[in-house]
Amino acid sequence: MNDEPQEFKLRWRGRESGPFSLPEINRQLDEHQIGMGHEIFHRDKWMTLEEFMVPVPKAVVPPPAPQAPPARSTLTVAMPRAAAAAPASPERSSPVRITMSMASPVAAHPARPPRHRMVFALLGVFVGFLGLHNFYARQWLTGLLQLLLSVATILMGFGIIASWLWAMAEAIIVRKDGDGIDMI
Repeated sequence: MNDEPQEFKLRWRGRESGPFSLPEINRQLDEHQIGMGHEIFHRDKWMTLEEFMVPVPKAVVPPPAPQAPPARSTLTVAMPRAAAAAPASPERSSPVRITMSMASPVAAHPARPPRHRMVFALLGVFVGFLGLHNFYARQWLTGLLQLLLSVATILMGFGIIASWLWAMAEAIIVRKDGDGIDMI
């Protein structure tokens, strides 16, 4: 094979420059002196730098099938031994390996049955100002915020109109529960 570094010509709006080595072209790209719209002369034809820099895919490979996580995983930690009273020896200076086994993580919420959209909407229309529809849909924080908004506006003498309008909008818009499961 040829040991000489390969050099390329660049062209921008009909003006040629170069020759440049590939590291020089990469440096100019990094410093924004040239862009991907520039053309490069390669294999007896002009092509854009974008076409030149992107490798041609050999074949489309489907993504690997998801695998179940292992039942147990092992964590190994290397810790140097403390040099106590004894002088340093080759066996004293070797690291100590501590192996801990951890059980595989369990899903935070196992498969739960989906919530019913009609129940969610009816709760939103009739008692949505209290956030009960969000508690039903496992959206705890939103439900709590609506409940607190209702209490605050009632204490200030404004009534429940703000949180009730919020609940009406949610009754129309929301399609998933707090676990991200579509409501049926």
